[in-house]
Amino acid sequence: MAHSVPSSYTGESVRSAICRLYGQRSDVPLTVLHATVPPVTASLVQQCSSVLDAILDCIHDQLYPKHSAVGENADTRSFAITNHWLLSVPESLRFDEAAVVNYLGMMVAIDFCHWAEVPCKAGRTTTASVGEEVTGFAGFYVAVDPPSGESALRNGGTTDSAAVAELFTELSSAVPKELGTLPTAPAAAPTVLRGSAAMMYLLRRAVEVYHVPWFRPDFLQRFRGDTAAAMSALRLCFLGCEQDGITPLWMPCTRERVELLLSLADAFVAHQTSYYELLRACGGFLFAPDAAAAATAPCGFVPSLVRLHPRYGDFACVPVEGTGCLGGNTGEAAPDVCIVPVLKLSQLTALAIEQALPELWRYQAASSASSKPLLSIPPPSAPANSWLTDRAARIARSGTESRTMEPESSLFGVFADGAKLSICCDYQIPKALRAAGLLVYDDHLAGIVDRHVLLLPGSAEEVSIRVATLIAAERLLQFLNTPPKQQSSLARELGATAAEEPGAPAQLPGKRLCSVIHLDYALWYVGRYMLPSEARHHLCRTIMY
Repeated sequence: MAHSVPSSYTGESVRSAICRLYGQRSDVPLTVLHATVPPVTASLVQQCSSVLDAILDCIHDQLYPKHSAVGENADTRSFAITNHWLLSVPESLRFDEAAVVNYLGMMVAIDFCHWAEVPCKAGRTTTASVGEEVTGFAGFYVAVDPPSGESALRNGGTTDSAAVAELFTELSSAVPKELGTLPTAPAAAPTVLRGSAAMMYLLRRAVEVYHVPWFRPDFLQRFRGDTAAAMSALRLCFLGCEQDGITPLWMPCTRERVELLLSLADAFVAHQTSYYELLRACGGFLFAPDAAAAATAPCGFVPSLVRLHPRYGDFACVPVEGTGCLGGNTGEAAPDVCIVPVLKLSQLTALAIEQALPELWRYQAASSASSKPLLSIPPPSAPANSWLTDRAARIARSGTESRTMEPESSLFGVFADGAKLSICCDYQIPKALRAAGLLVYDDHLAGIVDRHVLLLPGSAEEVSIRVATLIAAERLLQFLNTPPKQQSSLARELGATAAEEPGAPAQLPGKRLCSVIHLDYALWYVGRYMLPSEARHHLCRTIMY
């Protein structure tokens, strides 16, 4: 994967690039180096019905939710946030949308590589090199204690900090067994968080309980690039445990995460900007805006991140010949290589903002309308003529009406071109697509993945997986949104759903389109939680995912 911005990149979305390069014939198999994407057909769906049913069930639950993202208690007129992105932000920062955006931006920037290597032979840890099997593969965990009176006092008199844990908690006894993990005693297993959820919990606790402003550029600049000093000061942000909930374990790639925080802080200070300033400057566009808006919004939010820091330079280099690619990009330095934007973490940053800010605005509007006083009054965080101020006002005015609106409504999102987001290609999504028969590895790649052999970032094997995953997801999304398949797969017992849901509209619409956000979460969830332990994902040490 390239970590610099190719000269040919003009701000095109990932979905547009995949469609342009690989999307002309979705009815034939398409091979990218070591991976093949078959067409999505009725026979394929029948062959892999159990996995696809799990994916469809997850999508259906998102399209027809039983609970709104901001829950209302009719008896007490109290309001509770349940959106996990907003819950990951310390409560003390939620008075200001700028603070929310800047916190989420820094958090997502270090959300990568949550698998570790632990001792498995004679108590020694063997760190695998590229091409070797990872024999001590393990997850990264955090043990979470039940909220106590003391913790409530330290969190402003509320146990709201426990909400993040409740969203992601899994018991150690229920965690799928993974290759190389140590056996654990069956008795009295602690409650644990894993992976990204563990990181979110540690980072939020560092701010709320220990008052460590790890996300602020001015704080990070105090270390003057001294990674060792920063790691010592940020110890509470990155020290967790193994699956047993006891054995200490540093978050994988802690040094790389700290180095990224320091480097990003330098970049923001040097450019006199922030995630929030980049958001305001994008004019409401994720990617390069159309000609009519280009004068006022010269750069979309995702391209602005790509140009800000090498951390966001997530591109795949694919040989043009023999890959099913229809051609290279105009202006490519090497005409025999096609540069494919993958942009996982820049898109994930946008997705976090896309979901968190509307819930923040609705929560503030609902709280101000209730009989309970606000803990904090949200001050104006942008000029009156800002597109963001206008978007916030529209969503806030919708109030409780938003519960009955279509998810496709423009009132539901921050960005005008939110539909251009692609799936955020990581470890679990290709794992789920492969289990569903929508992604097929050749014998060489299948053997490497199934034996947990460490891949080289940017290698033919890794590029095969990530680019083919993007193509497979696009084909699946097209299949799901093509009537009558969508109607029969997703619109299940709509009358019963409406009747059983208190406060739901009298009649739900006959069908709702499945968005990339729905599909991304469903594939991640199925890959992470619903596949047997023998279903492996690839391993690659990279800061890109």
